[in-house]
Amino acid sequence: MNLSELLHPDTLFSTISQSLAVIVFNREGNVVWVNENFFTTMEFTREEMIGMHHKQLCLPEYVASPLYQKLWTDLRNGVKFQDKIRRVTKSKRTLTLEATYCPISLNGKVEGVIKIATDISHREIVLQESTAALMAMVEQMTSSTDEILSASQQMAVSMTDINDESRVVKSSVEHIQTITSFVQNIASQSNLLGLNAAIEAARAGEAGKGFEVVANEVRKMADNSKNSARDITEQLAAILSSVSKMIEQLDEITKQVNHNVLNMNELKTAYQHIAQNTEKLASSI
Repeated sequence: MNLSELLHPDTLFSTISQSLAVIVFNREGNVVWVNENFFTTMEFTREEMIGMHHKQLCLPEYVASPLYQKLWTDLRNGVKFQDKIRRVTKSKRTLTLEATYCPISLNGKVEGVIKIATDISHREIVLQESTAALMAMVEQMTSSTDEILSASQQMAVSMTDINDESRVVKSSVEHIQTITSFVQNIASQSNLLGLNAAIEAARAGEAGKGFEVVANEVRKMADNSKNSARDITEQLAAILSSVSKMIEQLDEITKQVNHNVLNMNELKTAYQHIAQNTEKLASSI
């Protein structure tokens, strides 16, 4: 076969007709020719389709719409049409077709329309099911993210409260340290007074013996108070050190929790974008 035979219109049309659903309408929209792929897809016989009007293959609501009138007005004016369309079979099943309508002109006037179509109903069903499954998965992930986000936000609030309480404890310990330091000073002064009193009692001889006993007891009490205050101070210092470390750790944990909350918000936004893009993709295919 040479190139001219290969590209001959009859050869090309025969090849297209063998692979695709093809139908020809006259200017008024009645079927004048239909191939086997088309009438089989629509569940009719060839004889049943010849003479049938185009609107009989369409959904009633589409026929009643301005879009239907525009379709045929444009076709009669030589404007082709290509899109996904919905058509009704003999058994009233609705099919989704990928179709192209091309006006047929003779001597500059549109005398008919040839329509070439592919049944993509199964593809549409698979796409819708896949989209629904993806949307369900995104909704589930969004729901889980919302739960984690809520828990993280509550944790952040709790960590802030604990941090605030820890700072109050630290402030109280520091205040107690100040009081303890004051007690130590009083104990030191009392010890010094007791020592001076003992010296004076010794100088007084027999007359100061009773006073000396009291002075010694005062010194003992001062020493005990000083030692107790020192022990308390050491314990408070250890507590203060632990509280300070805890506050530092809480600060770090709070920062991390807040960072996680931010990440979860970004993740939620990403899920929402996925859902929106999925819907757009499904509607554009």
